[in-house]
Amino acid sequence: MIRLEKMKPDEFEVYSEGLVRNYAIENVKSGRWEEKDAIEKSRREIDSLLTDGLNTRYHKLLSIVETDHNHKIGYFWLHIFPNTKKGFIYDFVIQKEFRGKGCGKRSLEALEEYAGDMGIENLSLHVFAHNTAAVSLYKKMGYEVTNMNMAKAIGNN
Repeated sequence: MIRLEKMKPDEFEVYSEGLVRNYAIENVKSGRWEEKDAIEKSRREIDSLLTDGLNTRYHKLLSIVETDHNHKIGYFWLHIFPNTKKGFIYDFVIQKEFRGKGCGKRSLEALEEYAGDMGIENLSLHVFAHNTAAVSLYKKMGYEVTNMNMAKAIGNN
């Protein structure tokens, strides 16, 4: 079983450093950013969203706990749009050793219940196309593509 709980300040420090690093890596992989600027851009973008860190209004930073063994297995960053019934999943991480065991599916189910209890009726998210495992999970969970960016490398490589 999965339980979601408010992220603690010490967890947030570790989480936010990993978030900056991973977001930079994903943007480089996607071709959106150059590697030399990626960490700086990532930090700037995340800081502009989480203006008050862990206590940023309308943002819920949650630890995912597997209750059978009381293991923290990952994190969610959920934004609740004010005056709407919509939420946006900015980040969803399952630690590597817990992947492929159904934890992602159970975590999303827990988040949907959590959001529903807050009056949210619609959740959306962004996923990098090269992250095929995540794309597959989201499709299995009923998420649908709502828009798409495409790119093609041209020229002499």
